[in-house]
Amino acid sequence: MNKFPYIATITVSSEDRGGDTEASENVNMRVGIEAVTETLKKVHFVAALAAPEKPATHICVTLENGLVYYGPIVNGHAELEGGWIAFESDMLTPQELGL
Repeated sequence: MNKFPYIATITVSSEDRGGDTEASENVNMRVGIEAVTETLKKVHFVAALAAPEKPATHICVTLENGLVYYGPIVNGHAELEGGWIAFESDMLTPQELGL
């Protein structure tokens, strides 16, 4: 099975309590979504991911099929050739939805 079966737009943002938000949008990214637990998801991606200058706090993953995953970032690892970001979300993954 392909580890990166979806095309998505990944928006990484830095949101602070003062209401300021800085975001970087990454379009046409090859991704995979993994359910680590019921409320923790992990998005795996290929290629470098643009991010805001401030430390990233939230992620939004919008798949081509319309599913949207959003939540606060818990952990992650990124390199030029790809990486992953773990985030809090209680939404079901495409696999859990039978897609």
